[in-house]
Amino acid sequence: MTSVCQLVPSSGVQTALPMDQQRRAERAVAVARVFVAVGALPAISFSPVSSEPHSQISYSILVGYAAIAFMVAVLLEVTPKHWKVSALAMHVVDVSVAGAVTFLTNGTNSPFFVLFLFTLLAAAYRWGFAETLATACAAVSLLVVEAVMPVVMPDLLQGQFEPERLIVRSTYVVLAGVLIGYLAQSEKQFRGEATAIAAILSRADARAGLKPTMATVFDSLLQLFGAQRAVLVVRENPSDQVFLWEANRSDAGVAAAIRFAHLEPSNLETYMFAPEAAAWHAVRRRVSRGDRCDIVAVDRRGSRLPADPCSFPPAFLAAIQPFDQLMSVSIELGTEWTGRLFLVNPVIAADRYSGLAFAQRVVRQIAPAVQNIYLLRRLRASASAIERGRIARELHDGVIQTVTGVEIQVAALALRIANQFPTVEEELSRLHTTLRQEGARLRDFMQQMRPLELDADKLVNVRRHSGARNVFVRLSTVNGDCCLSIDDDGRGFPFTGRLSQADLDASRKGPMVINERVRQIGGALTVESDPGRGARLEIAVPLSHYANHR
Repeated sequence: MTSVCQLVPSSGVQTALPMDQQRRAERAVAVARVFVAVGALPAISFSPVSSEPHSQISYSILVGYAAIAFMVAVLLEVTPKHWKVSALAMHVVDVSVAGAVTFLTNGTNSPFFVLFLFTLLAAAYRWGFAETLATACAAVSLLVVEAVMPVVMPDLLQGQFEPERLIVRSTYVVLAGVLIGYLAQSEKQFRGEATAIAAILSRADARAGLKPTMATVFDSLLQLFGAQRAVLVVRENPSDQVFLWEANRSDAGVAAAIRFAHLEPSNLETYMFAPEAAAWHAVRRRVSRGDRCDIVAVDRRGSRLPADPCSFPPAFLAAIQPFDQLMSVSIELGTEWTGRLFLVNPVIAADRYSGLAFAQRVVRQIAPAVQNIYLLRRLRASASAIERGRIARELHDGVIQTVTGVEIQVAALALRIANQFPTVEEELSRLHTTLRQEGARLRDFMQQMRPLELDADKLVNVRRHSGARNVFVRLSTVNGDCCLSIDDDGRGFPFTGRLSQADLDASRKGPMVINERVRQIGGALTVESDPGRGARLEIAVPLSHYANHR
């Protein structure tokens, strides 16, 4: 079966549709052919041209055409996989029948001129704009032949050459071909985009995790745009964290090789530079004075922006590496995420603006899905961290406290009987050492069970102190609240200023374990930090909440 094609909007090339879609398209055209052929038979019987000398030949042609139409429709329905029908051959038959019938029924004056409309619709449904326009040109050629044949062969054919009617009919055919082909091409582009986006989203599996999902998404994008490399730089605004994802194009059937890294917030300017368009495409031109970039850009609505001159920062060129073409698409997900996707050496059609608009639509559809997988991963990590924290607190408040109490009692007993029973005192000392070691191991185990999202420099237990030389602790009641304040002159926290509990939650800064414990008892935590000079923690717990809890 001749391939029915679809347009790949990003590159402008055509690829064959799957066989099942080709068969479905041919079945639809075959059913329409049956209706056209059957409808033409009574029309030729009752039309004014039925008395013409060649009407019987026209009727015979239509009978044979109807028989072929029925046979093709039945075979495509019954044995679609075993009987291949050439779409191009059937299209030639359709055009030939339309030309023969109109030629034998008064040529350009024939009422069966509408048979050409079916050929235009079939070409548009099977293929696209170019094929539909070619069919219109073929129909016009047949109309020209039909118009001049009575002049060339006056003995066999009757009629006169009517150039006005020929021009009108030919204009109708060309205009119909252009209009039908354009509408079909637009619909195929829309369907192709939807199919491409759906294929990418279908490969994103939340159960596989974030990194495998990013690998499959990058692999799909690289194949869709024919790019050699993809770089994604994203900033999580609430936490001010910057992530970099990078993937290189892989061989067929092999997932893209992906790399992930955390970037310092100061490095964001390396990638988020002018032009500040929603999407742009740069082509490097080599001239006598050096390289220059020809850039086209669009805004968020897809409108074209003026081509302003632009130079890339050296740090960006070093990170992206040499390129001939470069595409960038901005990413914005509310107030939470901002970033850019870079595609190195993509294959873009002559209309670069259409390629940018398509890339924008793809990113808008894919980015929320990837963000949902990331948030799901964060939710799972948070749930795991909460459970690990609960177990660690139970160890601290239960087993560790009990072991510590027994250790103290054994040490006190050893001191009391040291003079009277030295042998027993030695055994108690060894027992005391064992209890102390087991307590240390339990504390280490509790340390390992801390929430995974805590950085290594947080203060998570008493052993990791602030390096302070002086600490001032004050406990008081203020307006019905139990207030605890702790001031020290140590290292402080890695931020400057005063943050409320809401600010600490949003930025994920400060002592997270203390913050969690304060929240569990209905309190509020405020942290004031001056790095290198010290910190102040203020904890306020309503006494009414404590009384209700008791």
